[in-house]
Amino acid sequence: MKSYDAQHDGDRITVRHAAKSRLALARSERRSHLWTLAGGVTGSVFLLWVMVQLGQASSEPQSKPAAPAASPASASGAAGADASAAPGNAPAAQGVAIETPREVIEMLDQRKKELDRREAAVRQEEERLLALKAELEGLLTKNEALQKKVEESRRLHQKQTAEQKIQQDQFIAERKELYSKHAQNQKSQSQAQLAKMYESMPSEEAAARLEKMPEHKAIEILRIVKPKTAGAILSQVRVERAAKLTEQLLVQAP
Repeated sequence: MKSYDAQHDGDRITVRHAAKSRLALARSERRSHLWTLAGGVTGSVFLLWVMVQLGQASSEPQSKPAAPAASPASASGAAGADASAAPGNAPAAQGVAIETPREVIEMLDQRKKELDRREAAVRQEEERLLALKAELEGLLTKNEALQKKVEESRRLHQKQTAEQKIQQDQFIAERKELYSKHAQNQKSQSQAQLAKMYESMPSEEAAARLEKMPEHKAIEILRIVKPKTAGAILSQVRVERAAKLTEQLLVQAP
């Protein structure tokens, strides 16, 4: 479970870092577009200023070289010609000065529209990243809630298992104690019946039986019968055998 928690925390940190990286990249691209827009506007303004200056320079009257002296008639004719030519030349010069700024303005408008379009795209990307971040955070929250439920279920299962084990151990202990008591009662009943049987038979017959038994069995019988019966039986047993049985009785006495 600890490895699962560690893996889950690592995935959550990776997702958050990815979202933050994408937001930082979008902001950096937006900042770069803004700087590009500022540079383009500055260059366009400078270009517009240069074109206006050129237009003004082209519209100003230029100094002409001195013409040779002419007769009054020719002078008046030249003056009339200059007067008739001047009105026609002025609109041409003014047309050049006006058309060039208009083209620059149209170019700046197109540039501004392009930059606006890029800025709108960057905004949309930021909004999409924010929505993705919110969705990821929601998924992480749901995942954490699910993990808490799983952990709580696992603790509850462990508690129930421990309680069941305690109940099972207690049941086994009770059964063992009951079986031990039952076996002890059975043994006590058997010993009581055996004692009554040896107490009811003649001492010579009981002694003959003890002579053929192992020592521990003979001692067990002598312990369960009454002391008077045990003495009568021992009096009929061989002396060596009676001595050994008596010694064992003394050694094993409680």
